[in-house]
Amino acid sequence: MSDIQTAHTMSIEDRLAQPQTQEMLHRLLDHAETLDNILTTAGELPNLIATLTDLFDSLARQASEQGIDLEQRASDLIQLLLKVTDPQSIKALNLLVDHLPQLQKAAEMADELPNLIAVVTDVFDEWAADLSKEGIQLEDSIRNGLRAALYLGGQIRHEEIDRLGYLLRSDVLSEHTVETVSLAGSALSSCRQGSCEHPVPKRLGIFGLLSATQDPNTQRALAFAVQFGKCFGNLLEQKHPGNSTPPQA
Repeated sequence: MSDIQTAHTMSIEDRLAQPQTQEMLHRLLDHAETLDNILTTAGELPNLIATLTDLFDSLARQASEQGIDLEQRASDLIQLLLKVTDPQSIKALNLLVDHLPQLQKAAEMADELPNLIAVVTDVFDEWAADLSKEGIQLEDSIRNGLRAALYLGGQIRHEEIDRLGYLLRSDVLSEHTVETVSLAGSALSSCRQGSCEHPVPKRLGIFGLLSATQDPNTQRALAFAVQFGKCFGNLLEQKHPGNSTPPQA
């Protein structure tokens, strides 16, 4: 309080001669240019505000002419800002930023997807053309296959499916079995049609049977039958031991 009263009683010359006053004046002089710029800017501030106001009015008028409600959009923007700054949204954004490299790779793969689809389409068209050359119409084959699958699915039962699986895993459909059955089927068909090497006799007695055993083809068939009997008997013994009946004396 006494220092303030002393400062009021001192003359201007005495106050200017004080070190504190001189230091303050030096600082003001050092920032004189900055202060001048500030004052100049402050003087131009009303004109700047007026210019910005005119610009905003012009933009608002143009937006209104285009049917754009700036007030509504500003409100929506504020709502969006509130949602973005929500803690849960911030957490989700952080997680998204952490996975940006993976998203970049996914985007690159998405860019290559049309080329990949084009390659797959070309391969499929080439495959369909090859099937067509072989007389296979792909569209009809797929339609018939689906119809057959649906029909069988409605007719077959679960236990029958199990038996079918057992059949597929067995040797019934092996290459050699199918070949043997095919040969037997061809022989049966040839005999029935009379197109075999020898005509089919209407009747055959014991002597005719003995005479037929002299034929090499018949001998070959009998040898196969005997060999089949041995193999079949061996398998029966393996699968069902002790069930075979010993020959009668």
